Amino acid sequence: MKIKSNASSAEITSPFYKINEDFCREFENYIASKNGKVKGKYNAWSYYIQGEIMAPKPWSLKYKKATYTSTGNLILSSKKQNLLTAAEWSTPWVGSHNSEFEIRRKDSIGLMQKLFNRNLKRYNFSKAYLIKGAENNVSLIEILQQKLSPLFNTSEIYSVNLKNNLLSISLRTEKHHFDSFEKLFDL
Repeated sequence: MKIKSNASSAEITSPFYKINEDFCREFENYIASKNGKVKGKYNAWSYYIQGEIMAPKPWSLKYKKATYTSTGNLILSSKKQNLLTAAEWSTPWVGSHNSEFEIRRKDSIGLMQKLFNRNLKRYNFSKAYLIKGAENNVSLIEILQQKLSPLFNTSEIYSVNLKNNLLSISLRTEKHHFDSFEKLFDL
């Protein structure tokens, strides 16, 4: 595996270490099946892995998991753990210099921006998402919505951005979703 463990000897017996190791191994095998390159590190608490494939077009895939604990904090419980699991798929998108957009999951900031920014509006495909810059990108947005609809329906898509000739899809998930990713090959 080119994805390497940076775990202490005590972590290796942890069931969380095994879960993260299996996740990284599946990622590495998938990227290898596409003749791609991987790198990254993992342990019982986290991983950060990257892969690049070149066919049918260049894609960069990144997956991150981090477990944060708060100890000795008066505001947060000492037993509180926060988990971040994220993925980002990105590919160059030539000719988009005047054609940018952003789709993102609603949050309190998004609701405030919607109130004060007329360019930010809710798109018809989901009430859970806001969109900016849809006017010049309707067909691409509709294709992405169709191909990624299972991930939009579960709200695992965090954002989709087209900016500076780069299409970037960010997810908040603990899964690889290779089946959904492969639907993007014919964009």
